[in-house]
Amino acid sequence: MPKFTDSLPKPPWRQGSFRLRRMPILLAISSIFAMALFYVLISMSPCMVGSQRCYKGYTSAYSFDAYHAHHPRWMTAIPDDVNLTSLSIPGTHDTMTYGMPENEHLQCQIWNLTTQLNAGLRYFDIRARLQDDELKIYHSSGFTGFSYTDVLVAMFGFLDENPGETIIMRLKEEGVPIGDHNTISFEDALIKHHESSPVTSPGASKHLYHYNQTEPLPNLGALRSRIFLLQNFVSKDQEKSPYGLIWEGPQMALEDLWIIPDIHHLVDKWNAIRSALEAATRAPLNNTLLYLAHISASVGVLPIEAAAGPKNKAVVGMNDLTGQWLRDFSAHRDVSARTGVVIIDFPGRKLIDAVLRWNEHLTK
Repeated sequence: MPKFTDSLPKPPWRQGSFRLRRMPILLAISSIFAMALFYVLISMSPCMVGSQRCYKGYTSAYSFDAYHAHHPRWMTAIPDDVNLTSLSIPGTHDTMTYGMPENEHLQCQIWNLTTQLNAGLRYFDIRARLQDDELKIYHSSGFTGFSYTDVLVAMFGFLDENPGETIIMRLKEEGVPIGDHNTISFEDALIKHHESSPVTSPGASKHLYHYNQTEPLPNLGALRSRIFLLQNFVSKDQEKSPYGLIWEGPQMALEDLWIIPDIHHLVDKWNAIRSALEAATRAPLNNTLLYLAHISASVGVLPIEAAAGPKNKAVVGMNDLTGQWLRDFSAHRDVSARTGVVIIDFPGRKLIDAVLRWNEHLTK
């Protein structure tokens, strides 16, 4: 026989007691989850600590905040007769790796190509690989998520909006073809993009500079609204008719010490950078060489460690050393000196501005 009390309803204060006891637990769990999500987002996004910019726990005054720089038309203010080789040009290494934040060994950038262009960067390192008859953008064996079409569309759009500007594009064949459906060569795929693709060929005919190796390196007047290609791939007739300036050819002075065993050997990288910048500043402005210096390094160090220095700040990063050198050396240089092309991982506003400041005498 059931007890009399079994049929009685629970008092109202008893009905809600369990929910009331449960609420602090749910609030605590929700708070922990929210804080965890907050710190994940913070670690994946640029931030600021005092005068330092930070990303994924790394801090640097000359890195990460390129989006704060705004120089979409800095070349437009420079006269037509100024040679490309007389300029100080900031650029990015492995330009399209901003879509690989999960791979710290391959990521070299944070901001998309349009943001980089508007920040004032004008040299871009584009590494394409033939995959099933299409050119996809890779860094080593890692697919960036982008195609050569994506690159061209962004560049053409920028030049349409800023016709006084020029883009330098290194185009490298990043490894042998992959996929099971390749019927054409890397060069044939490139020609398709430039000459027959309904998406990219109209822009290519308008914006790709047609290089003639029998003529001097071009000036800005010839390059307005154009892409000047640095050819880092083999073509059938490159000795007579290359697509652009041959990478590591006789008209290029290149610094690219990129294999660094560990952070303690970053001093070797800095010595190479400084020597390259000093050579560019001291060389005569006779339009015979295009100077390029890579501020980037990897293999034994992460790209972000080389750029910003390790998290424990045992070594100063290459971006900070370069920015400080550009600032200090500028006060004692010949007014007409240039840096050449400065190729950067994770560039920040201060570093972009420091390079561009070397062009100020050309606009007066």
